[in-house]
Amino acid sequence: MILGIVGTAASLNVVSAQDVPPANFEFRTAESYGRFQTAETIFDQARTDESRPAQQERIETERHDFTQSTKILRPGDAQAEFGYTYFSKNEGSESLEAHATPELLFRYGLTENLEVRLRYNNVWLFGDEDRRGAEDIRFGVKLIASEQRDWLPESAAELRFTAPTGSSDWTTDELEFGLDYIYGWQLAPKVVLYGSTGFSTNALGDFTFVSVDPFDDDFMLYTQSLAVGVELTEQVTLYSEFFGLFTDGFEDDEESPVFFNVGVDYYVNDDFVLDARIGTGLSSDAEDLFVGVGGAYRF
Repeated sequence: MILGIVGTAASLNVVSAQDVPPANFEFRTAESYGRFQTAETIFDQARTDESRPAQQERIETERHDFTQSTKILRPGDAQAEFGYTYFSKNEGSESLEAHATPELLFRYGLTENLEVRLRYNNVWLFGDEDRRGAEDIRFGVKLIASEQRDWLPESAAELRFTAPTGSSDWTTDELEFGLDYIYGWQLAPKVVLYGSTGFSTNALGDFTFVSVDPFDDDFMLYTQSLAVGVELTEQVTLYSEFFGLFTDGFEDDEESPVFFNVGVDYYVNDDFVLDARIGTGLSSDAEDLFVGVGGAYRF
């Protein structure tokens, strides 16, 4: 299965959302989620303490890992995130490849506890049947839920929505919605543990869940992730991450692909970061390989 964030984190298999699944592959991912979505997302400022407000000082992004950040932008700050991801899946004599870009996520801080965001992405899929075009526009808000106190994690919640603006190959033709709850603990001065738990209708139209006749049946997608981040230097952070996607509502077989990926962030300065990641599937219905690069700039 070819692996998709928020960002802002797809998998291939033979199951579709139709009454009778076609004999073609499907993606199941989350970079998609927006993922396609980011590495700083799992990093807190190692040089700060637990009492620091949840607005970040150094830039953090919702790309490129699956687990998003517990941080939001400061009021009046704007941030653009962008990238490219390659996916591949081989199963027997059949193979699929996909390219996703610009994975554009625009964020704006409204208050100390609230930011708004808008995401746009294009996908090219090559296999038995080629597809291309824009996914549905995603928009939403992110709210600070709690700050870390002892074992109470720092946390945030993102409400996600889509508008049916995508190409005929990718749109769900419906308004979709989802919720992602993100939480994290500063375990040591330079080590953080993060996770997220979420759900969405029809995978928010993520291209990794589109079959031959897109979204004939409505379904739910449930997600869970766990990530560890380490600050190697003042300019370089490293993360490793596990995440799983679990469907409910497919007419035939449900899917539960599990993935592992690692990534690195290079901070050019406090407002500009570049990132890279590579990952693979750990279950039989997960993608073989996904590789991505990108970055973000805060205004």
